Amino acid sequence: MSHTPEPIGETLSRNWGWIAGAGALLIAMGVLAILAPFFASVAIGMWIGFAFLIAGIGQVVQAMRDGGWKESLGHMLIGAVYVIGGLLAIFDPLAGLFAFSLIVVVMLAISGGVRLAQGLRMRPAKGWGWMAASGAVGLAAALIIYASFPGAALWLLGLLAGISFVMDGTTLLGLGLAARRAGRG
Repeated sequence: MSHTPEPIGETLSRNWGWIAGAGALLIAMGVLAILAPFFASVAIGMWIGFAFLIAGIGQVVQAMRDGGWKESLGHMLIGAVYVIGGLLAIFDPLAGLFAFSLIVVVMLAISGGVRLAQGLRMRPAKGWGWMAASGAVGLAAALIIYASFPGAALWLLGLLAGISFVMDGTTLLGLGLAARRAGRG
């Protein structure tokens, strides 16, 4: 017996309120994170620390279940690094913020450089300028943030999370309201 899935439009129309509500909540959380980026950054850093701690404990437990020490030594070391990193992020949130912010800067610089190079290689194909500009913006953001270190570490993660929440929330709110209008029509 096969089940025919409900068309996505009907699902969206029926759940438009939940979708729009989730969007509004994300927007509110994003605005709070943008207004208080230090507190949002500390919360994110500690959350990542707990995630690292749990992952590290899991890695160590799995390594102990694997058998011989030769087979499990590498996994034990990886787990120990995760546990130590997680504990440092939890108990010294400022150090965690510096480390995570530096990782963001490196990621922006590498992805910006790669996109810039790809864009320049794409020339004269259509769209090459957009790719190159995107890369240049990523590189510029990395340089600006790095130039403002260590102060940038105190607000970077919270600001990025806030912007992401506002963007995602706006998308969900718009989707929910569009589904509501479509359901009436």
